Amino acid sequence: MPCHSGTNIGAMPLNNYKEARAYGRMIQYVTENKIMPPWKADDSHAKLKNYNRLTEAETKAIKKWVADGMPAGKMTDTTGATGTNPTITQVEPTLVLAMTKPFTVSGNFTETAQVFVLPTNLAKDELITAIEFVPGNKKIVKSCTISIDTGQTGVRYDNNDHTYGYRSLTGLGFIPYQYNWYQWTAEERPGYTVLPVAKKISAGSRLLLHINYAATTTTQDDSSFVKFRFAKHGDTATWVSSEVLLDTTRITNGPFLINKGEKRKFFAVARLEKATEIHGIMPMGQNALSSWEIYAVDSTTGNRFELLKIPYWDAHWKKKYILETPVHLSAGSKIMGTAFYNNSDGNPNLIILPPKKIGYGEGQRDELFIVQFDVVYKDPDHQ
Repeated sequence: MPCHSGTNIGAMPLNNYKEARAYGRMIQYVTENKIMPPWKADDSHAKLKNYNRLTEAETKAIKKWVADGMPAGKMTDTTGATGTNPTITQVEPTLVLAMTKPFTVSGNFTETAQVFVLPTNLAKDELITAIEFVPGNKKIVKSCTISIDTGQTGVRYDNNDHTYGYRSLTGLGFIPYQYNWYQWTAEERPGYTVLPVAKKISAGSRLLLHINYAATTTTQDDSSFVKFRFAKHGDTATWVSSEVLLDTTRITNGPFLINKGEKRKFFAVARLEKATEIHGIMPMGQNALSSWEIYAVDSTTGNRFELLKIPYWDAHWKKKYILETPVHLSAGSKIMGTAFYNNSDGNPNLIILPPKKIGYGEGQRDELFIVQFDVVYKDPDHQ
C-alpha cells in the first residue's frame, strides 16, 4: 500500500501487523463501503487497466479477520513493491526536469494546487517510452498532472503570480497543446512507468506540472521532478495525443448554466474526423457534478462502446482511466458524454450552501465540463 507506507501521504502508516490492527475496524468500514482504495469508475461498464479496487473475496477476508479478533498472520516477504504501474528499474534517465526551487505549502490545513512551468529546452521533438514522477515531499504531494505547452500562456500566468509557479485549484486556466498528457497519483509505486504507446514532447515546449497538495498543519516545502526515457531512433512511429474532445463547445443542450436548486444533465457529442484509437480518458468536474457517462458509436459498424461511467463523482479523486484494450473507431464515429449536476441543498459536496447559480470556471465554486482523451490517430500525416 504505497500511500500508507508511513513516509507517504496516507493519513496513517500500515507497514506491519501492529499498525494494521490499530486501525482494523476502520479498515473494514472503508473497504466494505468502497471508500478505500479510491476508485470511482463503475467496474461493470468498461474494462480498465489501472484498476484500483479490492476484490469481493479480499473485502470479505478483511471482515472475517476483524470478526475473528484481528489475529496475526504468517510473515511474508514484503520487499517486492506493489502498486498500479509496470516499472523498469536501474535505468538511467534520458532527461530530468526539476522544479528550480522549493514551493512552500502553508500549514493552514487547506488543500492547495500549484502549476509549475518547466522549460524542456529540447531542440527537436522526442518520443517518450517511460516516465517517473518523483514527489519531493511524499507527505503532501497527492497527485501531479503534466501537460505540454508549446505557447506562452503558461509563462504569462507564471509571471503574473508572485509565488513560484501559479495557483490553479482545478485546471491550468487554459487548454494547452497536450492537456493532461500524463498523471501521477500517490498510490503508484516508485520507478518508471513504461508507456504502452509512446508520448511526444515537442521541441521548445514547456512542461506544466499541476501538483495537488494535501492539507497540512505544518509549513512544508516540496521540490518535485520528472525523469524521462526517450525512444531510440526508429523504435516507434506511433504516439499518443492527449486532447480535449468533449467540452462546453460540444454541448447540445446548453448554455452551461446551473441555477440555484437545479438538477440538470448536459449532453455533448464529438465527431471524429480520422480513424482513432482511444487509450485513456480523464473527465473533469467540481463539487456540483454528480456523475459521468461516456461512450462511443462507430460510424461503420454502428457498435456502441462503453468507455467510462462514474456514478458517484468525487472532485477529490480526479483520475485518468486507462482502457484495458484500446477502442478502435472509424472516421466519422461519435464520442458522447453525459454529465449530471446537482446544485441543490441535497448535495452535501457543494462548497457554498445555500446553493448559488453556477457557470463554467476553474474555481472551487464554479463548474467544469471537460473530458480529455489519450488517442492515436490512424493517419500517417499525424505522426
